[in-house]
Amino acid sequence: MKYTAVIRTLGTAGEKYQQLLNSLQQQSIQPNDIIVYIAEGYPLPKETIGKERYVYVKKGMVAQRALRYDEVQTEYMLFLDDDLYLPPDFVEKMYLSLIEHK
Repeated sequence: MKYTAVIRTLGTAGEKYQQLLNSLQQQSIQPNDIIVYIAEGYPLPKETIGKERYVYVKKGMVAQRALRYDEVQTEYMLFLDDDLYLPPDFVEKMYLSLIEHK
């Protein structure tokens, strides 16, 4: 399975954002890409795992989600806020559920 992790952020979540990035790195099924949609006018977060790409977009909960996602090249996208933590088997369980329920 190929998927892109898509994260919406203002870049101010600090340790919570780092926790999310770390949890993506520890997934049993790794993302092919991590794209971070950050609001215009905000600096890039200092937290990193070195695999994420940043795209500036208009600020707003809807504006940062209602996008064309032209940067995504995979069949699946995992939409995330910047303050989440995912258990290491989260993506694997979600994918197995997709297969099971067609």
